[in-house]
Amino acid sequence: MAFLIHQELTRLLVRYPDLKNKRVLITGASGGLGASIARAFGEHQARVIVHYRTRGQGAEQTAAAISQAGGEAVVLRADLRSEAALNQLADEAWMHWDGIDVLINNAGVVLKASALDAGAEYWDDSLNINLRAPYLLSRRIAGRMIEQCQPGVILHNTSIHGHKSVAYFSAYAASKAGLESLTRVQALEWAEHGIRVNAFAPGVVPVERTEQALAQAAGDWMPHLPLGRYGEGKDIAELALFLASEASGWTTGQSYVADGGMLSRIDMPRRPRPELPPLPDPLEEPKS
Repeated sequence: MAFLIHQELTRLLVRYPDLKNKRVLITGASGGLGASIARAFGEHQARVIVHYRTRGQGAEQTAAAISQAGGEAVVLRADLRSEAALNQLADEAWMHWDGIDVLINNAGVVLKASALDAGAEYWDDSLNINLRAPYLLSRRIAGRMIEQCQPGVILHNTSIHGHKSVAYFSAYAASKAGLESLTRVQALEWAEHGIRVNAFAPGVVPVERTEQALAQAAGDWMPHLPLGRYGEGKDIAELALFLASEASGWTTGQSYVADGGMLSRIDMPRRPRPELPPLPDPLEEPKS
């Protein structure tokens, strides 16, 4: 209990004054880690673009929480599988506050399926959302930054699955490993323009869609977590704040794992072969 109290007090005392009024675009911020990160920036009085695709109500709730915390928020919708929609999102976000200081590519889709079961449709959907979209969106935003001689920060959510192989996560693991490599290449190419690019790789953090299942499976997971608990949204949000702030101003091209020590172990839980989920939703192009 004393440790938890100390941890919470430390979180409250760590402030990043340079994040005040920063213009931040966060994809997939209608729930889960994206919402936690967005709210944390709101607590630092940042101006946040809350992106979503299907959960509009969740996005509005995130925006309301940001405003209540002292920040500003606007909600934008886009299907990240569409290049036209990605470009439109980037342009609208940029125009709303006349620039973007921080881009956080958080949105992702998790496919748990055997490589023998999941065909090209599943592979394409995972790679389009988890790797292609961050590439295209960061390229668009970085291009604007370079044109206007504006430094900035780009962060990618890469997951521990980009670091260690796990059964039945072939498309997801491949996309996240690719995003790890993309982080390093973008950091090299854009450093001369004052753009820092880093990644954060969350471990097991219960969110809305996984909270119940992980609660039931706690007995299986806890032996693999040296710190003895699942992660929380604030654990990842605090890491994102640090990487976006000048506190990490000499850091670029790096990936920071926040997993309670899980990857330090050799073994991982073995799970049964999952059922194949429904096919991805049809692609939505923006309306003219």
